[in-house]
Amino acid sequence: STSSISSIGNIFPVVLYVVAALVTFTTMTRFVDEERTNSGILKALGYRNSDVIKKFVIYGFVASMIGTVLGIVAGHYLLSRIIAQIVTSDTTLGETHLYFYWNYTAIALVLALISAVLPAFLIAKNELSEKPAQLLLPKPPVKGSKIFLERIGVIWRSLSFTHKVTVRNIFRYKQRMLMTIFGVAGSVALLFAGLGIRSSLGNVIENQFTNLMPYDMIVVKNDDNSSSENQEVKDFMDSNKVSQYQSIYFTTLSETISGLSDKQTVSIMVSSGDDFGDFIHLKDASSGDSLTLADDGIIISEKLASLYHVEAGDSFILKDSDGKKHTVKVAAVAEMNVGHYLFMSHKVYQKIFGEIPDDNAYLVTLKNDSSSNIEKLSTKLLAMSGVSAVSQNSSLVKTVKSVVASLNGAMTILIVVSILLAVVILYNLTNINVAERIRELSTIKVLGFYDKEVTMYIYRETISLSLIGIIVGLIGGKYLHQVIMGMIGSDNIMFGTTVGWDVYAIPIAVIVIILLALGWLVNHILKTVDMLEALKSVD
Repeated sequence: STSSISSIGNIFPVVLYVVAALVTFTTMTRFVDEERTNSGILKALGYRNSDVIKKFVIYGFVASMIGTVLGIVAGHYLLSRIIAQIVTSDTTLGETHLYFYWNYTAIALVLALISAVLPAFLIAKNELSEKPAQLLLPKPPVKGSKIFLERIGVIWRSLSFTHKVTVRNIFRYKQRMLMTIFGVAGSVALLFAGLGIRSSLGNVIENQFTNLMPYDMIVVKNDDNSSSENQEVKDFMDSNKVSQYQSIYFTTLSETISGLSDKQTVSIMVSSGDDFGDFIHLKDASSGDSLTLADDGIIISEKLASLYHVEAGDSFILKDSDGKKHTVKVAAVAEMNVGHYLFMSHKVYQKIFGEIPDDNAYLVTLKNDSSSNIEKLSTKLLAMSGVSAVSQNSSLVKTVKSVVASLNGAMTILIVVSILLAVVILYNLTNINVAERIRELSTIKVLGFYDKEVTMYIYRETISLSLIGIIVGLIGGKYLHQVIMGMIGSDNIMFGTTVGWDVYAIPIAVIVIILLALGWLVNHILKTVDMLEALKSVD
């Protein structure tokens, strides 16, 4: 669990920080532009450029430091404690010890200065290169230019006047266009990845223990059983408690794999037929097609194949319990989420290990597959002198559920942060857009545009750019989700990348709801704006 959360922590904050830095950069740029007239007055009164710049730099420094310090404290002592409690809730571990990390703190401080103080300094310095008389006048609006779409007459002529204005304004304010697209895309990508991880984690248990390995237990006999002991076990298999069973050869090896500190337990399952019936469904990890046991190689589970860095057609070295090395050829790689497995036929086992396997275990499906009944019957079986071990799927389910629950808790926090980030981004950019173009909006309002038309005149751009951001974000989120899913899990758990339809729908719904709320707010602001005051603000 901690390893998986660590892997997520190496990616999620990077994307989060980049998006947040873009918003901060835009905000500080707008702050300097808003103070243009005041900067001109100060410069006209004889203040040096460095004195005026201090105003912006100090503001950016104080604001960013307050936010950073709050974030550092919350990250070290609040979020860490919450995540630690989620991870250790099913354990008997004592209270978590929280430490202060100076390296992460230094990175946070440097990034805060780069995203808040540096843009304030550079933009203020650029503004103050102009003469006081120029600074006392409003900043000239961005020049419009002919766009590529205008050259496509069929499309351009079919657009209404307001739609033509919207398209031209989108490309007219390129910085805001990019900020909106990347801001929304970043939030959607983070939200998609967070929801996608939760969805994929939820699918693991059902896929592994319902689709791939639907048996309830493996009952392993002692090697030196007498005929009566074997008969006792066989009688249990034929009893009314068991739905069905299949005899197989089962053994485990403890393997040292390069790159891993811990030895891995590898289960070897050998069947006298070409499959394991209804107990184990072998599916190709790439295509999903059903697999049968081949006579020229073994079928290896997906996670183990990745650890050995092998695929179908390759070979690797396997050590048996006596330390003797054997060369094993891979016939296919099977989809498997939990555990390390080698599946093979009797013929292949004899070819690899030089001996004919004698079936020593049963794959069992019970009529009553409740956890309590499985535990009860396992206890009864272990009391038999002819049984050496019982492996319950329900125990594995509990283990995986514990890991999944801890990761889901961490994902909930990241999902909430992603939604808050989306709100901040869209609100900030919308607010800046309205403030910068209030004279333009007042002009069209004076010319007779209705309130809704005035709102859509500017808000249509935000909607269009947000839709582009959603599409880019879903694509980026899907890729981010796949990268993270490949990194999380443990040495013997492999999470899939399958997600539900809601993972696509929720990020879209969140952005749409935010847009509707902000649209109502913008409409309210523009209805109450004093047009004459806005138009004569230059004077």
